[in-house]
Amino acid sequence: MDLVSFLGYLIFYGAIVTYIVLGFIVAFEAMLALNGVPGAIEWIRMHHSPRTFWRMLLLFLPILHLLYLLFEVIPNLFGEPRSPFDLERIYSNVFGKDRG
Repeated sequence: MDLVSFLGYLIFYGAIVTYIVLGFIVAFEAMLALNGVPGAIEWIRMHHSPRTFWRMLLLFLPILHLLYLLFEVIPNLFGEPRSPFDLERIYSNVFGKDRG
């Protein structure tokens, strides 16, 4: 393996791992905001602008759906109440207004 292909693999797999790690961080923030946790809402307001937070919600939507399945849908099968999944609701819980 030469240096060019090594750097190509490093960049490719580094981008995938970065997407997964950042996606889980944003998805956990969003799940906590969906359930109205005040500490998470304040943290999001402190670290993200409304426009940036909306873009990150859209960018990491597949990971957000995965965490919603794990933390809301599966526990609902065992009798826990479930919050409906809605990006507008997450956004309005954090910034107190509808997007747009």
